[in-house]
Amino acid sequence: MVKITYVEFGGTEHVVDVPVGRTVMEGARDNGVPGIDADCGGACACSTCHVYVAPEWVEKLPAMDDMEEDMLDFAYQPDPARSRLTCQIKVTEDIDGLVVNLPEKQI
Repeated sequence: MVKITYVEFGGTEHVVDVPVGRTVMEGARDNGVPGIDADCGGACACSTCHVYVAPEWVEKLPAMDDMEEDMLDFAYQPDPARSRLTCQIKVTEDIDGLVVNLPEKQI
């Protein structure tokens, strides 16, 4: 299991154990973290699992692919440096301790 901290827009933190092999989105969804809608179920066909990765984690995550980058154009207030779609971040031992901040809303 890997610990991931999801920080709601208002500051409430949810520290969740997520199994290796899942996605950061599935960790939020399966543990009832509010603010990750995941309308497309993880198919990278929407932007409702958008988060801002904590600055210290940005360079530690695998680079996003073109599809994720394109879908972020539809996210609420994307940040070119920190925005990611959680359905595209695979949970590995390397991301143990990851912190993500949720936007004010998902669109």
